[in-house]
This record gives sequence, C-alpha cells and structure tokens, in this order.
Amino acid sequence: MNRRFPNILRLLLTPKSLSRGLFARMTLVMFLAVLAILGIASTAVRAEVDQIFDQQLVLGANLLVNLMGEELSDIRKAGSSSVMEVDDMPVLSNEDRQAFDAYADWRMFRIWYRGELRLKSDTGPSLAVPKSADASTFHVVKEDGQAWRIYTLAATGGNVMVQVGERLGVRDELVRNIALELAAPFVGIAIVLLVLIWVSLRSGLRDLDGFSARLAEQRGRPPFTSVRSEDWPAELDQLTSVINGLFRRIEDSLQHERTFTEMAAHQLRTPLAALSLEAQLCARIDDPAELKTRLIALTAATTRIAKLADQLLVLARLGAVEDRDVNICMHALIGQLLAEVAPVIAQRRIDVALEGEDFTFEGAETALRLALSNLIENALFYTEAGSEVVIHLAVDAATNSGTIEVRDRGPGMSPADRSQAFNRFWRAPTNKSNGSGLGLAIARDAAQALGGRISLRDRDDGLAGLVAVLILPQRFPN
Repeated sequence: MNRRFPNILRLLLTPKSLSRGLFARMTLVMFLAVLAILGIASTAVRAEVDQIFDQQLVLGANLLVNLMGEELSDIRKAGSSSVMEVDDMPVLSNEDRQAFDAYADWRMFRIWYRGELRLKSDTGPSLAVPKSADASTFHVVKEDGQAWRIYTLAATGGNVMVQVGERLGVRDELVRNIALELAAPFVGIAIVLLVLIWVSLRSGLRDLDGFSARLAEQRGRPPFTSVRSEDWPAELDQLTSVINGLFRRIEDSLQHERTFTEMAAHQLRTPLAALSLEAQLCARIDDPAELKTRLIALTAATTRIAKLADQLLVLARLGAVEDRDVNICMHALIGQLLAEVAPVIAQRRIDVALEGEDFTFEGAETALRLALSNLIENALFYTEAGSEVVIHLAVDAATNSGTIEVRDRGPGMSPADRSQAFNRFWRAPTNKSNGSGLGLAIARDAAQALGGRISLRDRDDGLAGLVAVLILPQRFPN
C-alpha cells in the first residue's frame, strides 16, 4: 500500500495522464450529480416547507378567530377606535400571553374591524388596510430588510379581517439546515465513490500498463514482433493495428537500408579498386605522354564514381523529404531538362522532338524532374549517334491522366530484360555507357512518389528502340 501511494500521486501530478484525465472527468460528473441532487432536494424541501407553513398560517388564522371570539364581539360593540396590543388585552390569560410571546419574533397578527386596526401583535411589518378581495389569500411584505408572508382571513360576515404573518427567514433557515443535513451524507458517499472510481480506473487500465510494458520490451530491439490484438481488450484493437503497421514500416525500412547498403558497397567496390589501380600505375610511370593518358583514365574513373555516389544519395533520399506541390507546365520543364543535356545532344548529333498536347501537372517538382531526367538521359545514351529521340505528351480525357512517352532508337530490350530493368544496379547486356544501373530505379521511385508509374515497351512503328511511358495520376489543376 505504501508503494502504491507514490504511484497514485505521480499519476495525479503527471501533466498528461490518462488516469488523471478520466478521474477528473468522473469527479466532475460526480460533483455535478451531487449538486443536481442537492438542488432537487432543496427545491422539494422548500416546496414542502412552504406548504406546511402556509397551512399553519391558515390554521393559525382560524384558531385566532375561534379563540378570540369574545374579543371580536367586544370590538364590534365598542365604539373606541384605539389599537390594542397583546399585553394590553385584559381578557387574555397568562398562558395566552406566553403563547403569543413565544412566537413574537417570527409570527405576527393583525385584526381589522371595518377598515380600522383594532388588535395587533408587538412585532410585524406595517400593513395596509385589507380589502375584501384579499380574503383567503397570501402575499409577501418586505420591511427593514425582512420579508413576511401574510395570510388574510375574513370573519363575522366580512366586517372583521384577520391577518396572520410569518417571517420568511425562518423558512429559509429551516431549508438551509435540512439541506446541510442532507449534504453531509452525500459528501461522504461521494468521497467513497471517488475512491472506488479511482481503484476501478487503475484496475481497468492495468491492461494498458501491460500493453506499454510489452512495447517497452521491444524498444530499440529489432526484429519487432507484431502485437496480437486478441491478447488485449477490444478497445486496443485500433492501437495495436497502428503499432503493428509502424513495426512493419520500421522493419521494411531497416531491411531496405541493409539491402541498399550491401548493394551500394558491392557496386562501389569495383570502381574504387580500379581507381586505386590506376593511381598505383600513375605512380610508376615516368613517361609524361603515358602518364597523361593514365591521368585522363583516372579522371574518367573518378567522374564515374562521383556520379554513382550522387545517384546513390538521390536514391537513398528520394521521398525522405516531402516537396511542396506546385503547378508544373510539361513543355517548360522538359525544355529545361533538354537544355541541361544540350552538350550531349550536340556531341552525338541527336535530334530531339517534343510532340503532343502540353498539360499542367500539380505535384512535387523535384520528383518529376528526377523521373523525366533519368528517362531522357537513358534514351540519349542508348540512341545511336545521328538518330532521334521523340518525347510525346498526351492527356487521357477518360481517366484525366497525363502520359509522357520517351521514344529512343537504341537496341531495345527483350521482355526478360524489361522485367529486370527497374532493379537497382541491373544493367542491360547492351549497355554501352558504363552506367551504374540506377537510372530507371530512380525514375521508378520518383514516379511512385508522385503517385504515378513507369513502364517499358517496344516501339509501335516496328523500328528498333524502346519506349519509356510515364503515366501521371489524376491531379491536374483547373
């Protein structure tokens, strides 16, 4: 028990605690329920007290008429208009006077004869002359900060009007005392219920604690084991599904990282070995002409390694940072990409034609540039010198999608080669550019980041060559 108490305090003081949040809500509900019960009880008690005290006023007025029958007859016979108080009435016995004095601080009476006040108690507010319409009615009079409830009764044919009153503060005090007596057990019951609610909450959330402990065991220790939803309450199904999805993504990411690292290390091993060999040969050559030839080869090897490293970095970072979607004009973007490879086009005397219907696409410009630049570079490297490359644009109105075809005049690919073309580091047997085998893989990943896809097919005109088709999704701006 002593060890559990600090845990309870820790949960209550935690800025974001599920237990504390639920307990606070239940406490609020309990508090509102107690207030509602007390409010309803107070209203009911007040109504009951008012009814009982009003009945007492009516009964008191009738008893006053019966008990003071002789005095009322004397009032009718006497011609004097003086007002008599209780102590001035000789006909009253000592017991009657003591009875009047006992309630003098909160009860009062007035007796009127033909509109003139004849008898009255020592206390009470000043009252106006009652009218016949006031008979058998209640009304409230306020004087000196006190409210009095007055009942008027007509007697002896309406010539005598008897008014009996009571200070309302007495009723308020009685209702308040009853409410306090009711509140005490309710507060005690509420405290007991809150303790039971806290114990029930902690017992009910024990499964969540076990769930957290299970996750803590796997923290930082792959491979991650999926959490079985059937081992936990149904309320945790959605959470287990999300966590299992996260575990799968982490495992896929780690596996991808391991595969990529192994493939990159393998791919860089041979160029680095060749570069080292070229450097060793350069160190042994004394002939300046031969040394120049070796240095040129060394520079070319260094350039290939640098390009390979850049492609590896692009492939590793693709999709890691989400680019902001912008409106991209296809003709303008392809024109920029062709300008970047203009020296290659001029050197190889390749004619490049841009055909078809221009359209605007809304998406990440970086990913689209990567996809198109790699398709165009592949087409230029494989196309025979002096030949042509055609870039054709089209919009499919039925699917509201855009298609970009890059048609080259290279050796083409067999169906078996096309099935492997998008594998990383795979190079076709007809590859004459000594590339890294990452161009199409980068283009595919970039297209997938855009929500599109890339496919390869033969030319439709029967000529040798390959057609790379990039299909963009239905995300065209108005």
